[in-house]
Amino acid sequence: MKQKTLSTIGEFGIIDIIASRFKKIAEKNIAASLGDDAFSFIAGKEIISITKDMLIEDIHFKKDWISPFDLGKKSIEVNISDLAAMGGAQPKYIFIGFGAPSDTEIVWIKEFASGIFAACNKYGAKICGGDTVRADKITISITALGISEKIIKRSGAKDGDLIGITNFCGNSAAGLDLLSKYGAKYHFNRDEKNLIKKHNQPIARLKEGAVISDFANSMTDSSDGLFVSISLLADASKKGAEIFIDKIPISPQLKRTVADKDKMLSYLLFGGEDFELAFTLREKKAEILKKLLPQISFIGRIKSKKGITFKEYGKKIKIDGAAFKHF
Repeated sequence: MKQKTLSTIGEFGIIDIIASRFKKIAEKNIAASLGDDAFSFIAGKEIISITKDMLIEDIHFKKDWISPFDLGKKSIEVNISDLAAMGGAQPKYIFIGFGAPSDTEIVWIKEFASGIFAACNKYGAKICGGDTVRADKITISITALGISEKIIKRSGAKDGDLIGITNFCGNSAAGLDLLSKYGAKYHFNRDEKNLIKKHNQPIARLKEGAVISDFANSMTDSSDGLFVSISLLADASKKGAEIFIDKIPISPQLKRTVADKDKMLSYLLFGGEDFELAFTLREKKAEILKKLLPQISFIGRIKSKKGITFKEYGKKIKIDGAAFKHF
């Protein structure tokens, strides 16, 4: 009998295997554990949230496609995005794990470090330690710790909640496809450059997360794509959801670059690394939040029946597709 491999169970299968070996932490000071964007615990009047993300050369990035400075910034931003998803936890401390081949040029390391420090300074976070090792390829592992007075988990979505997203979807995936097809030295037009910028220079929605935390019942970031994000919120809350395809925001740059409807839909639903925030809230609060954050869009609704369905201009439609798989 053929043994199963990582490719058959995927990222969340691995998480299930590891989580099943341990009893769920039941300590009263634990605010969020396995299954959220960060682990959170109560310390006095504050809640401390801790998250970790990894970036591996030729899996998450290619050195020819991104500058070392942008890679340093991105490695911090993607972690801050997890803290944003917990309700805008303020980043405080950063720990860096870094592996690289022995022949990596020092000038590359210096630029990479400058990107890390630029992002940390932006958020007022401090580098507090880590580890370095020799590796066959550039390997980056960042742990970020943030502090807040409250958190928003994935598991709080309620039947009838509207589903919101903080900004445009699909830009990062389109930018990655452009790099994959043409390489970084191609003469891209302005719209294409903006899509690539979204992929190489993501911005965590930390301020938006803090504002949304006063309204939302559940929240997560869209690192693995919009469809996955909504599925995570629905599954964690033991609910289902319907997604309104015609309500998903599309940037002018993406509209002008992608003519094929199926490809556009793939970017919007299954394209990862936009690092927007997906959240749910009661409909009566939506108008108030929209005034505070005009760029947000409401793109679906939580349902009591499990599973994800799609509507376009009020009619049910069927969509086949796949999100990014780590294995």
